[in-house]
Amino acid sequence: MKKMPLISQVVSEKLAKMLNLPPENVENEIREAVEDVAKMLSRFIWARQYSFADRIANAAGKETVSTTLYEALRISKSTLDAGQTLDENVRPYVAKEESVKLLLNLLDVDLVSGLEIMRRATVLALSWRGSEKESSEREEGDKS
Repeated sequence: MKKMPLISQVVSEKLAKMLNLPPENVENEIREAVEDVAKMLSRFIWARQYSFADRIANAAGKETVSTTLYEALRISKSTLDAGQTLDENVRPYVAKEESVKLLLNLLDVDLVSGLEIMRRATVLALSWRGSEKESSEREEGDKS
């Protein structure tokens, strides 16, 4: 079954040129970036800190998304660097720089598509509740 395109051909071509990528790779890069950011947001959701997901899901402009991503990245990084958890056993995850750049560039190229993609990331993050959290906690237990 063929996947539905996330963005239009025009937006894909603009992003490809901006990122120096073949246009056919842009779709996969966006999907990976969405999953990466969703992984970071899911950690806050598991810790019952829904504000980042809510602010991104309801954002009406790039400024809200970029500010919220900055705050989530900052808290994730500083918590991880301090060897702490977000809540109980929920370790933070820091989204990759390339993922964040790609999504911010998408917002520059096409705000409507970019906001829709960011909403997709928050929905995905909310859906990862059970098995991902249990898997993450097991991995952490195995490392000790």
